[in-house]
Order: sequence, then C-alpha cells, then structure tokens
Amino acid sequence: MAIKRYVAIADTTITNAYKANLTTRGTASNMGRADSVEVFSIYGQESSGSSELTRFLVRFDTAAITTDRTNSVLPASGSVSFILRMYNAVTPNTVARDFTLVASAVSGNAAGLVWQEGNGIDMENYTDVTRDGVGANWMNYGSSSAAGLQQWNTAGGDYFTDSSSSFKQTFEIGTEDLGNGHYNARRAVDKQRGQRIGV
Repeated sequence: MAIKRYVAIADTTITNAYKANLTTRGTASNMGRADSVEVFSIYGQESSGSSELTRFLVRFDTAAITTDRTNSVLPASGSVSFILRMYNAVTPNTVARDFTLVASAVSGNAAGLVWQEGNGIDMENYTDVTRDGVGANWMNYGSSSAAGLQQWNTAGGDYFTDSSSSFKQTFEIGTEDLGNGHYNARRAVDKQRGQRIGV
C-alpha cells in the first residue's frame, strides 16, 4: 500500500472566547498567521452558564487531489482512505483531559466561496481583528470586493454533521496527536467539500 501526502494550504483559528475583561468576546479576531492552531472549550469563566469555544479550520488543495485521481496517482473513488494527521504543540498551560474532538467537512455556500486564512497571530488577547476584511472569524468566513462581507450561516462556522463527513477522536491525556483515527474523506473529496475541514 502506497502513501501519498497532501499538506494543508491554509489554516486559521476562530473563537468566541472572552477577552481578558470578560465582557467583550473575540468573535472578530483572526489567527491565520499564527504558528499553530488552537482548540478549547471553557465553561463558567464569565458567569456560571457561560461558554467559550475555539475551532480551527484547515484547507487542502482538492484540485490537486482530483488531478492525482484523474492521472491514476490515486486509486478510484471508494478505494482510498484519507488520514488527517496533526501534531500536538507542547504548551506550559494546563491541557484538557478525556475529551472527544470532532473533525467535520466545512459546508460550502451558494457562491462557492471558501473561508479565508487571514493575517492575525494573537491567540491570547484576540487583538488581530479582521474589521470585516480579509480572514475568517467566528462571524464571517471572509470578504471580497465582488461579494462583500461573507457571513457564516451559523456563528462559529458551517459544517456537515453526517457521519460520512466527520470523524471523532478521544484524547485521554490531552497531549496526543490527531490522526490516530481515520478521516474517510472520500465523500467530501468526491463532492469537492474536502478542501475545507473544520474542528
């Protein structure tokens, strides 16, 4: 069995987490140029019922995958498995334990536009806001001069929820790498949805 590697061409983190003042959320922030992506859930920090989340988005070049399939570099549809492999970045901060992460294909939109990576790097104070310009955030997947501001249908991103467009992995100690499970992206790639994966 041969292995072919495809490397992500874009990634970013989006969040609805509170800023340090615990009053304003970082929903307009973009972290597309940060050296890592981040995912977390915080409950009860601002008030007993508050919830703060991050999600990260990863894009692959599905045109290259389709070309490789056409040129018989990849087997026919249904005869190949795709494995999403990501590595833990060591941090001095406390990490969550015993949680399940769900990776899902990001759904498209009528205009066929894809989310934008953006230029932000601030993952602590969320100061790199898109100001409704280039870059995905919790509220928007980007903007263009032709189409203007492009909002997610649902704050936090639009993604498929069916089992063929997602996979789950449980992290017992919190520092494991992502990829011990297989992401069967056959359906996603075949329908040109696989270029957009969100967690």
